[in-house]
Order: sequence, then structure tokens, then C-alpha cells
Amino acid sequence: MLIKKLKILNTVEDTTIREVNFHIGANFVVDMEESKKHNKVGKTTFLKLIDVALGAKDRNFIYSDPETNSSVPELEQFLLSNKVAVEMSICDNLETPKKTHILHVELFNRGKYRIDGEVISQYEYRKTLNEVLFNNVKNIPTFRQLINSFVRISMSGDNNAFLRNISRASTSTYRGVYNYLFNISDPAIDIERDELKRELSAVENAEKQYKKFQGTQTSEEISQVITALKNERQILQDKLDDIVSSEDFKKNREKISEIRQEYTFLTNKLSEIEYKSKNNMLRIEELEKNSENKLNKNLTFEFFKEIKEKLPDINKSFEDLVNFNDQLEKNKLNYLRTVQNNFNALAEEVENKRQSLLEGNVAFISLIADNKIEEYNLISQQLTQRDKEISEREQNLKTIADFSKKIEEIKQKITTLERKTSEGSSGSEKMSKFNGYFTSISSRISGERPVLTYNSDSNDFPLGITELEGTSTGTRKSVIAAYDLAYQQFARSEKKAVPNFIVHDVLENIEGNDLHSLIQISNESHTQYIVAILKEKLSSSGISEEEQEELQVIELSSEDRLFQRENSENNIDAPIVDMIENKKSVKGKDIKSA
Repeated sequence: MLIKKLKILNTVEDTTIREVNFHIGANFVVDMEESKKHNKVGKTTFLKLIDVALGAKDRNFIYSDPETNSSVPELEQFLLSNKVAVEMSICDNLETPKKTHILHVELFNRGKYRIDGEVISQYEYRKTLNEVLFNNVKNIPTFRQLINSFVRISMSGDNNAFLRNISRASTSTYRGVYNYLFNISDPAIDIERDELKRELSAVENAEKQYKKFQGTQTSEEISQVITALKNERQILQDKLDDIVSSEDFKKNREKISEIRQEYTFLTNKLSEIEYKSKNNMLRIEELEKNSENKLNKNLTFEFFKEIKEKLPDINKSFEDLVNFNDQLEKNKLNYLRTVQNNFNALAEEVENKRQSLLEGNVAFISLIADNKIEEYNLISQQLTQRDKEISEREQNLKTIADFSKKIEEIKQKITTLERKTSEGSSGSEKMSKFNGYFTSISSRISGERPVLTYNSDSNDFPLGITELEGTSTGTRKSVIAAYDLAYQQFARSEKKAVPNFIVHDVLENIEGNDLHSLIQISNESHTQYIVAILKEKLSSSGISEEEQEELQVIELSSEDRLFQRENSENNIDAPIVDMIENKKSVKGKDIKSA
């Protein structure tokens, strides 16, 4: 797909602020000013409009620059008050189009997105563009991950930096993008592998934190602790058995067993109630302590006012909010106190049952020699505690085993995905084909002979370029241009659906002869090479006025800025509009005085 036309529209007055038509080959966005006035007329902003029309996330970078912390509130207000929109036509053929789409994006905050007149969400807008420009119905990789290889507004990076053109992207994301662009492997595999690696990292971290919290490192250590606890338990059990007379035990074996089981059950039940009661009491104490900390009403009131403005239908006052919050805390505290009373009553009930059991079966439990009940109780409690400790350690052992099993399962899935791909051989084959175009084009432009290489290791960045070290900035930008032009030829040979346009900013550092070659190559291609450039650079490179006129799609100057046309009523103060491109470190509130 190609870019046919771009319009800047004043939708309030239904007028066109500016209209630009594009052609095949080099398309120059020309800065007509002298050297001292460069970067003030809007050429970079014009390229940003193309990016916005292609679904760039932040429309506010039209009037702000995060790198310099500068903004132009007057331009923001101009876009809002005039409901300014950018409209871009794309088609499959400029002369006899069979497929045409109109992309329409409103430049002000919360402005709408439209394709062919239909209002859609930004997500659906990008997803549709992925289908239209890349024939990528699965939306893997995403449209914005792919389009960054065709629209390069910021080109300040050197060496291989231009290959890393996605903000905060993982290696797997880049691998998915380049495997898709070069037809190396299914990008869905790279996405799945990336998700599995994130899951693996999360599970391994959870296992590490669990072991740290439990104070244990290996399953072998846990097993040894369990064995030691079981040995202790057996010793306690033997002591408990020794307290009971063997003769009486034989006579009353069944009865004693029943009583001991009942006694053990009641003891365990009492321990469980006491444990829950203790936790509940801690929650009560925490709530009582929190209630003593006074609410910062000023902060809360400011928050309430902010929410009130965003949700005007709220019919409650700030005092209602405070009273509701206070009552909520009181209700919670009352509930926990009621629960605590229930725990106390239940503990008393169980303790009474246990005492009744002792008192009603003295003949059996204190078979149980005289003065042995306390010892019997103590050993029973110790035995219960050992059972609890053994159970906890066995649960720890099971949890560690589950972690290990999960980690092994994820690693196996990753290994299986690795086997499904043939990145190594396929990557080398595609790079060889691409370099046939890349090295040749770069050599024609600058005399350099760079080579694009592919790394099949999924843990490493997929692409690299050799023979770039020590080259000038101009040569690097020549290589970027050569790379993008070579990719167009590669994609065409692969019959791969991609945008047939390249957007660059800027070519100031490319030498005259190199610029001549670059223009010639782009004009020979079936590609649009849309680039911002200085008028004086074109002239100093020996490009004739006739050719400049033919290749130029828009010229900007101090008298004819992007959002300002001579004799136009749709203007905004000229010096203000393009202060961003001048990259002055001026905060919005100081711009007028600047």
C-alpha cells in the first residue's frame, strides 16, 4: 500500500488547512530556510502527522516534546478549538487503485479514529491497519510493532540502534517482529515462547521467595527434617504408652482407645480454636490501632473532589463518604469482636468437655498412674505439635515438588517450541537473500558494504550489522536508508504484504554524491521514500531546481509553516507552532515570554 494524499482539516469550519499529494520514489518535505532558522517550520511535525495517521499512541507529541520537556499550549488549544484532524489516503496503486482507504484521526485529546468514515476504537484502528498494510489478520506481531520499521521519525541512534525501534520491547518481541518481516518463522511461536519465559521467571521467583520464607532450600533438607520429627514423635508416643498400666490397658484396651481418641480430638480442637482466636484478636488489634490514626481529610477531600468532577452523577457529600467509611470500620470491628466472643465460648465449651472426659473416666485415663495426668496432657500436646510440624513439612515438600514439576513442564514446552522452529537455517537463508539487495544498495549510496546477520539464539537480539564501527553519522543514515530500501526489494521478492513507503527524518548528514545515489535508487523503486530535508542541502548536493521541484511534495518556511498559510484564516501564531522542532527547553507556562 502507498500513501496517496494527506490533509490537515479544520473540522469546525469544514476547511482544509493543508493538502499534500505524494508520488512514487523520493518525496521531499523541504525546509526552505537558511541555516540559522532550520528546525522551526514544521517538517518533523509533518512526518509525525503521518505517524499519527498510522495509529501512533500519543497524539500530544504534535504539540509537545518529552525529550526537552517543552510544549506549546497555544498549538494544543488551536487543535482543540478548531477540531483539527489529519486525513490520509492510502491505496494499492496511485494511478489505477483497486483498494483505497481513508484514515482519519482527530488530533485533539479524546479525538476519534475513523477508517473509511467508520468510527472505531484505537485498538481496532491499529488492528485493521495490520490487516490492510501487512495482511496480518492474527495481529501477531501488533501493527505498531511492525510499522516502526517503516516510519522512523527519530533517527538519532547509531550503529545497530535503528534496529531496536520499539519502546520497552523484550528480545522475544523483536524476534517475533523480525521473524515475521523476514519470513523466518511463525511469530506466534515467538510470542508463546516469550509468554512461557515470563511464566518460567515468575514461577522460579515464587519458588525462591517461598523457600526464603520457609527457611529451607532443598527438598532433601525438608525430607531430613520430616524424618527427625517422626523420630521425635515415636519417642513421645512410647512415653505416652508407658504411662498407662499394661495390665489395665489389656483389660480395657477398647475403652481406653476410645477415650484417648476422644481426648486427642478435643485437645486438637481446642488448639485449632485457640489458633483462630489468636489470629482474629490480631486483626481486632490492628483495626483498633488503625482507627486511632486520623484520616487525612484534606487529602481525602481533594480525592473526593477529583472523583466528583469525573463522575458528576454522584449525589453523595464528602461527609457522607467520611461517615460511611467510619461506619464500615465500626461494622468490621463489631463483627470481629462477635467472632472473638464465639471463639471464647467455643473454647470454653471444648475445655469443659475435655475436663468432663477426664473426670468421668479417671479409672481409665489415670490408669494412668497417680499424678500422671499432667504429664499425660503435656506429652499429648507435644505429640499433637509434632503431628502438626510433620504435616507442615510434608506440605512444604509437596509445594517444592509442585514448583519443580511446574518449572520442568514450562522448560519442556519451551524446548518443544525451539524444536518446531528452523530459525538457524531459515534465518541464514533469508539474510543471504536480503544482503544481496542491502550490500549492493549501500555500496551504491556510500561505498560501504554492511552485512545484516541473524542470531538464532532465542535469548539474544535477532539482528546485527557488521562493518559499521567507526563510520560517520552520515554513513550510518545512509545505511539506514539502504536497509529500508533493500527491505522493500526483499519483501517484493518474497511476495510479502508490507507498506510500500518509508518515512525518514532527516538527511542533513548525507553527503552530496551519496544523496544523489539515494534519490536515484528510491526513484527506481516502486517505493515511496518520504524524507525531511533542507533546501540548501539539496542545492549544495548539485540537485537541479527542476528535479527538486519534481520530487518536492511540500515546502515549509517562516512565511509558510505547517499550520500557517499566507492569507489563511486558519492560522496560529507562527513563532509558536514550531517551537517544539526548535527543541527549546521551555516549559509550557513560559512559552509566551520566550
